[in-house]
Amino acid sequence: MYLTGTYKHNLDAKSRVTLPASIRKQFDDKVCLVPVDGAIYGFTPEGHEAWVRSFFPEGFNPRNKRDVKLSRMLTSMTVTVDLDSAGRLALGKVDPERVAKCGIEREVAVVGNNDHFEIWDASRFDEEQKEMEESLEDLMFD
Repeated sequence: MYLTGTYKHNLDAKSRVTLPASIRKQFDDKVCLVPVDGAIYGFTPEGHEAWVRSFFPEGFNPRNKRDVKLSRMLTSMTVTVDLDSAGRLALGKVDPERVAKCGIEREVAVVGNNDHFEIWDASRFDEEQKEMEESLEDLMFD
């Protein structure tokens, strides 16, 4: 899976967002949504499992408090939703407080980011991009 691009959409009256076809075709019928870092990340179930495992490079230790707490937090804030026949995701199933922290209300940007997509409040994403563009060359080149 390799997701790219930025697509602007509006949430419908039921807080659903339609995934762009280029992203939608890389998912089956389930999407794991995780509100993190000012956005809602969307993974395939397998991608989500790999993402959680990536936090434990030496392996998950069920007798290590940090590992147990981090695993619990990552999985408990994740909601697995159905991708409907029109390619829509119900953001209303995500904890409303977490959605509010992301600033998502109406207009959103759906952004491909390699192994997952991100749903941002469109104006917040534009601000992030503007800041990033100013330092892009510094980040790319030593």
